[in-house]
Amino acid sequence: MILEQTAARLDLPVSFLLKLAKTASHRYKEYTIPKRTGGTRTIHHPARELKLVQNWLLQYVLIRLPVHAVATAYSKGSSIKRNAEMHVANNYLLRVDFQDFFPSLTGSDVVAVLRANQRRLANINITEQDIYFIRRIVCRRDSLTIGAPTSPQLSNAIMFEFDETWSRRAHDLEVTYTRYADDLYFSTNRPNVLRDILDGLREYLKAGGVPTLRINEKKTAFSSRKRRRLAAGLVLTSDRRISIGRHKKRMLKSLVLKLKRKELEPVHAASLRGWICYLRSVEPAFVLALQRKYDLDFDASLTWEI
Repeated sequence: MILEQTAARLDLPVSFLLKLAKTASHRYKEYTIPKRTGGTRTIHHPARELKLVQNWLLQYVLIRLPVHAVATAYSKGSSIKRNAEMHVANNYLLRVDFQDFFPSLTGSDVVAVLRANQRRLANINITEQDIYFIRRIVCRRDSLTIGAPTSPQLSNAIMFEFDETWSRRAHDLEVTYTRYADDLYFSTNRPNVLRDILDGLREYLKAGGVPTLRINEKKTAFSSRKRRRLAAGLVLTSDRRISIGRHKKRMLKSLVLKLKRKELEPVHAASLRGWICYLRSVEPAFVLALQRKYDLDFDASLTWEI
C-alpha cells in the first residue's frame, strides 16, 4: 500500500500522514505574483511537511502516469521551443486558453486518472485507500492548485484523453495540435479550417466532457504568417523561424550594454543571467551575436553575487 510505503520511506507515522491528508487544505501559504501580460497570479504554496509528501508521491507514483506526446509542458523533453517548433512551418495558428485551469481539475479527476491507470500502477500495489489519500494530499479544497509540485504532472495525466481526442481530430483535418499547460495551439496550412476546430471545441466542452473546462474567450486568438504569431511567448516569424521578438531583444541589448559598461545592478544581473540561460535553449544564435558584438563572455561576466 502507498500509505504504508510513504510512511516507511519518509519515516513518518501513518497516523500523522492521515491527519496531514485530512488537514491538507489548510496547509498552504497564499501569495500573488505579477503576470507577464498584466494582473496577478495567485499561488498556493504547500507547507514544508505537505510538500515533502507531495514530492514523494510525485516521484514514486504520479510520474508513472501517462502523458500524451502533444503535451509540451512539465514533462521530460518538453519545452516552449518544442511547442513552437511544431507550428512554425504552418501558415495559420489558433491559440485557445483555458480559464482557471488548475482549479478546474478536481479531486474527482485525480481519482478517475488513478483508477484508470491501476494496471500501470499494479507493481506498487495502489489501493482505494491510497487513491483517496493521494486525492487529499495533492488537492486544496478538492482542486489542483498552482504551487503544489504534483499539479503539473497530474494536470498532464488528467488531460491525456482530451489530448488524444483532439490530436486525432486535428490530424484528420491536417491540423497540428499541441497543448502547453492551459494553452491549446492548432496550426495548419489549410485556410478556414481553424474556425471549425474552435466551434468543435466549444461544442465538445459544452457537452460536459471530463475534465470540466472553460475557454477564456478573451485570450482566444487567430493569427497567420502575415501577422505576428505567438506560441507560449515565442514569436513564429514570417520566414518560419522561432524568436523571442524584437521588443525583448531591445531590452536585453540594453542590459548587456550596461553590463559591458559595468553599470548593471546585481538584481538586473540576476535577471540577465536568467534570460541568457533561457535564450541558449530557445535562440542560441542571438546569445552568440550579443557576445561577439559586445566582446563579452557571459559565463565569466555574470558572476555577481546577489
